[in-house]
Amino acid sequence: MTHTLRSVLHDLYVPLRSLCPRSVENYEFTIRAFSTFLGREATLDDLDELTVARYLTNRAKERAVATAAKDRAQLRALHEFSVRRKLCDHWPQYPPIRVPDRVPEAWFSGEMQRLLDSAGQEKTVLDGIPGGLWWRALLLLAYDTAERATALTSLRWRSVRGSAVLFVAEDRKGRRRDILREIGEDTLAAIEAIRGDRGPDDLVFPWPRTRTYLWRRLEIILERAGLPHGRRDKFHRIRRTTASYYEAAGGSAQRLLDHSDPATTRKYIDPRIVRPQAAPELIPRVS
Repeated sequence: MTHTLRSVLHDLYVPLRSLCPRSVENYEFTIRAFSTFLGREATLDDLDELTVARYLTNRAKERAVATAAKDRAQLRALHEFSVRRKLCDHWPQYPPIRVPDRVPEAWFSGEMQRLLDSAGQEKTVLDGIPGGLWWRALLLLAYDTAERATALTSLRWRSVRGSAVLFVAEDRKGRRRDILREIGEDTLAAIEAIRGDRGPDDLVFPWPRTRTYLWRRLEIILERAGLPHGRRDKFHRIRRTTASYYEAAGGSAQRLLDHSDPATTRKYIDPRIVRPQAAPELIPRVS
């Protein structure tokens, strides 16, 4: 009897690879999408070259090339793991997917202000916290620290240390090291405004809804602000904003973003903010 991909993920892959909850969620998204494409629960028998190729082609058309590339990487990881565990006997041979490099886009400071103003209009109460205060505090912290959404929403009050915030390794991508970030007085005031009577072990940003709705709600806030609200305009665009302005002011965006490879950092730097010298400014003019 063949194993379902879901059982391989939860019974073997997650405990043996020590995946963080966010990674597990991403794998579940991939398996769910693959199962939907098949019209039934996906199994190891479905990881043949032609079936996966058809799925990835369809995925790239329905969503984005980057999404298809992510799904390919995760299906391949599960497939290779299963071969090594002798759960199946054929190695993956999936078609390559080339993801185009896009010009990084950040928010200009005026756009960031519009985003904050729109966030302040949120009416929903989140675990006893007015939504407008909750969202302003979250977005200000994202702007000051350039941290990812998972680290931000996993933050606990014991890690708020006056004008600095400690993001622990377990909540950060890669889970390798803690990082201490300085924050501005306005950001600290916004965070303290939502503390209430919460203790050190409580979340700073309790979110009683599904994780996917966090992104959907940000999309609504962006739309209300009259700003682009596509898949590249969410939390990572704020991260690109901070990195770009920090680099433009003389700081090291690579160090700020905690990247080991400068090529990765270049994908975050908006050339409208960190403006390279244009060729017409250097070459002889002809007419």
